[in-house]
Amino acid sequence: MPARTALLSLAALAGTAAAQAEFPAIFVANNGNLEGSVSTMRIEADGSLTFVSKVVTGTRSSTSQPCPGCNTYAIDITPDGRFLATAHAAGSSTENLTVYAVAPDGSLTVVEELPLAQGGLDIQWINNELLALPLTDLSLTNRVRLFRLDEDNQLTEIDSAVTGSFNTSIAVHPNRRWLYANDSLGSNTVRVFDTEGGSLTLIQTLSLPNYGVAIEVDPSGQYLYAAGGISNGGNSFAGYAIDPADGSLSPLAGSPYTSPGASPKGFAFSEDSDFLYVSHGTDATIRGFSLDPDGIPTSTGFSFDVGLQGSLREMNTLGNLLFALDETTAIDGVRGAYSFTIDPSTGNLTPLPGSPVDTQGISPNDVVAWAGANPACNPADLAAPFGVLDLADVQAFVGGFLAQDAIADLAPPAGVFDLADVQVFVSAFNAGCP
Repeated sequence: MPARTALLSLAALAGTAAAQAEFPAIFVANNGNLEGSVSTMRIEADGSLTFVSKVVTGTRSSTSQPCPGCNTYAIDITPDGRFLATAHAAGSSTENLTVYAVAPDGSLTVVEELPLAQGGLDIQWINNELLALPLTDLSLTNRVRLFRLDEDNQLTEIDSAVTGSFNTSIAVHPNRRWLYANDSLGSNTVRVFDTEGGSLTLIQTLSLPNYGVAIEVDPSGQYLYAAGGISNGGNSFAGYAIDPADGSLSPLAGSPYTSPGASPKGFAFSEDSDFLYVSHGTDATIRGFSLDPDGIPTSTGFSFDVGLQGSLREMNTLGNLLFALDETTAIDGVRGAYSFTIDPSTGNLTPLPGSPVDTQGISPNDVVAWAGANPACNPADLAAPFGVLDLADVQAFVGGFLAQDAIADLAPPAGVFDLADVQVFVSAFNAGCP
């Protein structure tokens, strides 16, 4: 039947994605002026980090020398975990867009180095084939560029669209269709694009009450937040509801909001979207906020100080863990990747012993987390031992279905638990594991 055929096709496609880290990991872009690199760090069972390997993308003895692969500034991973991509703020006549294949042991191999006349300060995979990269340059009209990765791991630019005067941040909706791009100088806007069909279609241009130096969509896909940096009093960030029909934005009640920290610069979220974490540039703090069902933030009072002004870089979360980067050893003598556990009740962060762990690269700047290769053989393989369909999988599905947990939401429409989900589970279960 069609549902079974579609499920088996998805399972077959998942089986081709063999080039993934088999274990949970973070990948860190190291923004060194004299060396660009990416570090792989294993996430251990207790949430702590262990350095695995580093791949160098460029070196030079002086910043006056061209080095398109230096200053590895931004990083992202494909949804299937097979490829990483990095943007380089190298300050050279060309700046590379680099793609890496990920091996099961977490090591990286460069498979594409595309030289560009101008790089960007962010990078996002829209899906496993489409990659978005802003053109960031104060002297040019900024654009967001769309690239396609082909079966030979070669990138081709397929579309671009104007984004304003200074496009420093882009964000992809969890539906892997809508793309958001900021303009943090001049117009202070967010533009919303539809990427269906591999082209950029402008949906909306929305004015911001602050610079919007960074934008991020929460895991539920319902809300977008924009960090104000030093603008609008130096302590504001804005929040927007996302229209589920077309991805357009409308301000949340009470937006913009005030942070206890100085110069909000970035965001991370708990997996369930109950908590928002805001990074700050001036005081180098991570501040915690609870989010109500309408996306309205309230400060929890939690704060973690990394140290020197500007030393706190990007953050990312995975499960009950938050990762944050300290780019310099200045003042406190430590540099690297922090790993925190998230308290599910309060949202407070507890640094794990040994944090921060040295990435063995210069100036760690951006981080992306990977949950590890999914060992399930098909959609019905919900419980260990994976690769075997048995009573444990049935119990996991029934328990999830009764609790209306996402684990049992196997058929559209998302968020609705009905006979379609049962039929998908039964069909996949009867199909068995290869």
